[in-house]
Amino acid sequence: MEPAQLARLKEDFADYFQIEHSIAINAQPYSGDGDALTEDDFLELMPEPFRLASEMVQLNSSSIRNLSRLGDAADELSRYLQQLAKKVDMMMHYILQQQDQAEHRYHTISYGGSGLCLRSKQALPEGEWLQLKVFLAHGEGAVFCLGQVLESRPMADSGDCQVDVVYRHIRELDQELIVRASLHEQTRQLKLKKEQRDASY
Repeated sequence: MEPAQLARLKEDFADYFQIEHSIAINAQPYSGDGDALTEDDFLELMPEPFRLASEMVQLNSSSIRNLSRLGDAADELSRYLQQLAKKVDMMMHYILQQQDQAEHRYHTISYGGSGLCLRSKQALPEGEWLQLKVFLAHGEGAVFCLGQVLESRPMADSGDCQVDVVYRHIRELDQELIVRASLHEQTRQLKLKKEQRDASY
């Protein structure tokens, strides 16, 4: 990778907040030319369950948002649709979990809207393209994208490596899903810290 391109990708990687949190991901080398990949090529590469899941989330939120404009008369219908959407989300979560392949499984150290840091037993080559399946916690969905390795460095607490990966091909709605999930996780972590502080007084 050219130094100028690496510097630009590192800037992209720093664009979004990252939350320290371990979630399961799958990462495997992508053998194609990622730089030449078109949006249509990327969508063809995406496993069907990932495409369906994010489209269903978008449809659910759009439908419920439209109902809210009807006022009080729509409250009961809105509650019903939210329950229905929750059932569909649970079913999609189960289907997406079947996409998790143990032989390609890693865990994140942190993640956010521009990329993730994963823990690996060995360094991954700088510039290597990866197919990523990101399985968000608490049933918040899963995302398929292509990333590129920025750097690998030894971790002080173990013989493992921290590998920084920037997203290179990701749908906007999937990026938004990851951002929302990271913010929800931050809220959970802050709430837990507050409860621990309160309990220690």
